[in-house]
Amino acid sequence: MNKGRKIKEQIEMLDQHLAAAGDYVARTVNVRGSSWLHLSDWEGKSGHPLWMKNHMIPSTKRARAEKERALERINTKSKEERLKQQRRPKSKTWGTA
Repeated sequence: MNKGRKIKEQIEMLDQHLAAAGDYVARTVNVRGSSWLHLSDWEGKSGHPLWMKNHMIPSTKRARAEKERALERINTKSKEERLKQQRRPKSKTWGTA
């Protein structure tokens, strides 16, 4: 699996978590997570609504923006590499006379 596809899948997952968190915050209900570690809180399905609004949603948005920037860097790097390959001579033999 290439890096670009992997990052796109991570962005999609973050979008799902943000959508779930937005719905959860709109309900303003505190659902207790099943695990004592509260890792499912980061999926937007449980946790305190104020924690989600003030901490989870902003940090997830920042992580999503960082992933998008990484994807842009990968795309620009591949474009630059393609341009370099186009500028190089194809089949000239240098030094033979």
